[in-house]
Amino acid sequence: MQLALIRHGPTEWNAQGRIQGRIDTPLSAEGRAKMAALAIPQSIRGPRAFTSPQLRARETAALLGLNNAIADARLAEHHWGKWEGMTRAEILARDGEDAFIRAGLGADFHPPGGESTRALIARVQSFLTDIAKQDGNAVAVSHRGVLRTAYALATGWDMKTPMPAALDLEAVLVLDIAPDGEAKIAALNVPLIARTVSVPKTPPIP
Repeated sequence: MQLALIRHGPTEWNAQGRIQGRIDTPLSAEGRAKMAALAIPQSIRGPRAFTSPQLRARETAALLGLNNAIADARLAEHHWGKWEGMTRAEILARDGEDAFIRAGLGADFHPPGGESTRALIARVQSFLTDIAKQDGNAVAVSHRGVLRTAYALATGWDMKTPMPAALDLEAVLVLDIAPDGEAKIAALNVPLIARTVSVPKTPPIP
């Protein structure tokens, strides 16, 4: 089966360079307008839909017309612990210029009070394994950390080096997932398309 992974739309904290993690920030006005003007290509839009339970992802799913998307906690963003709400510059000023190095590299990265990358990898793999047991392609709206992890699982990238330039987080990452949950890249950087027809307004997200 195939899974199309989409990152949520822009938020105010994205614009400010703040780490959101598990803090439940909404889309910005610009983010809502951007996602409302886009649609998922029919060629990658499967019959099943999932979303992170976080507000910015649920808003994005609704704006893209995925009104029946199932919230799955395994699609939540990486938990950055005590660094959530801070910019990189603020973290380095408070915790030292080597703060990120001391937190570890690759799967061993573990922000203070947060979730290790190893734990993030395990829950994303668990999600991939479970959805592969059911029939039908799927779409999932999630976060930067989850898309990076899915890319790593599909390519063998060890996450110790900067994120590969080949991965565009504003586009769709499409994976081929084997029955045992093993993922491979099916299509990279598939663009969302401009919405050409009006759709009914989605109900507000509670």
